[in-house]
Amino acid sequence: MNHRERFFATIARQPVDRPACWLGLPVPNALPNLFKYFNVSTVDELKEKIDDDIHPICVPYNNPPTNDIGCSLAFAKGGVGGAQDERTLTAPGFFEDMTDPALVDTFPWPNPKDHINAAVARQMAMDAPADKIRMGIMWACHFQDACSAFGMENALMTMVAHPDMFKAVIDRITDFYLECGKIFYEATKGYLDAVLIGNDFGSQRCLMISREDLQKFVFPGTKRLVDQAKSYGLKVVHHSCGSIYPVINDLFNLGVDIIHPIQAKAKDMGVEKLSKDFISGSFFGGIDAQHLLVNGTKEEVKEAVRHARKEFPTGLILSPSHEAILPDIKPENIEAMFEAAHEDEKHVEKKRYGQVIALDPETAAEYKQYHQSVWPKVLNMIKECHINNYSIFFKDNYLFSYYEYEGTDYEADMAKMAADPVTQKWWSVVMPLQKPLETRKEGEWWADMDEVFHFEWKDKKPL
Repeated sequence: MNHRERFFATIARQPVDRPACWLGLPVPNALPNLFKYFNVSTVDELKEKIDDDIHPICVPYNNPPTNDIGCSLAFAKGGVGGAQDERTLTAPGFFEDMTDPALVDTFPWPNPKDHINAAVARQMAMDAPADKIRMGIMWACHFQDACSAFGMENALMTMVAHPDMFKAVIDRITDFYLECGKIFYEATKGYLDAVLIGNDFGSQRCLMISREDLQKFVFPGTKRLVDQAKSYGLKVVHHSCGSIYPVINDLFNLGVDIIHPIQAKAKDMGVEKLSKDFISGSFFGGIDAQHLLVNGTKEEVKEAVRHARKEFPTGLILSPSHEAILPDIKPENIEAMFEAAHEDEKHVEKKRYGQVIALDPETAAEYKQYHQSVWPKVLNMIKECHINNYSIFFKDNYLFSYYEYEGTDYEADMAKMAADPVTQKWWSVVMPLQKPLETRKEGEWWADMDEVFHFEWKDKKPL
């Protein structure tokens, strides 16, 4: 698989030859050690050397001193801000003592058209490697900026005591980012594949505010930002550090495709729990950047990657559990992460299967009725066993089935399905309605058919 095929298969929870991987975003003062260790001179050379699958494209926001779309709104009093490592949510903010929603326009809101160079954005997208996933870094942190607008403690108090004021500010911030998004997405149309937006909702052990307050004050804006990105055909990655387990399904229901990151040490955010509890939707992260990548050995990092691969054979884009690569992360551990992600790659088998079985005429209606509402857990097991595009046709008291297998071990997957208790119960219901062919091979229930012709128009020239 190439980089793009691997990414799209991963987020569709389809089989992959190896995990899709992302380095993240090294901060400037982390680059010298990385360049020295990998013997490269640019980030692009570094990404090629480790075989990264994703190429980030940051929104070119220029409004000194706030030359970063992630801190484009300088709410802090006293001139604090201007770069990601200077951004503050807790300093007194512009709206600190305000409670009247009519005052929302007293802040000197920047005009995105004055600070985002569309031509530069388009050139960045055009220059990005066409074989990599091109992911815009939009951020659009409307909740975090709302906290900064008041100062975090005042923001949360205002949310309770003066909800109309908080809503007026967060809605205006959302409008600002929608304006930014329109410029950036129009400029890069046809080149971007995905976009990263987000807010931090979680502490190490729980949500920062209640799920109900997020649903009331924050997620309406999130929905607008997601819908805008989707209107340009983009896959949406939503960032939040911390323990956000209670709202993961909420984010998926808003249209988010991928949750970023799995912060490995946060409560309920381990790969074992997430892989078990979420059979749809995908994730970024999983490799601890708080302790493991800083203090661990190369072998410890490799073991963590192998464990993540085992728990998440697909559906997980491996990356550090924070987007920023800080100077304290060992370059050799970055190397170990990518080495383990690439090791023991298995060839994904892609094969079509056709099968036939007879059906008792007296039970045909009953059989068809059962298949109008196949049990969800049966369908999930079919998906887990790497079977796609499964169809059953009926004619003259015969059933003809067709499916495509895309996995690494067909026999093992079929054994897994046969051992599943829910699937066994389903079979106990439908199998008595079927009549296997006398000409079937030993061990078969449905008789395998031989393929005598196959044609796909895809990638073929007209005849």
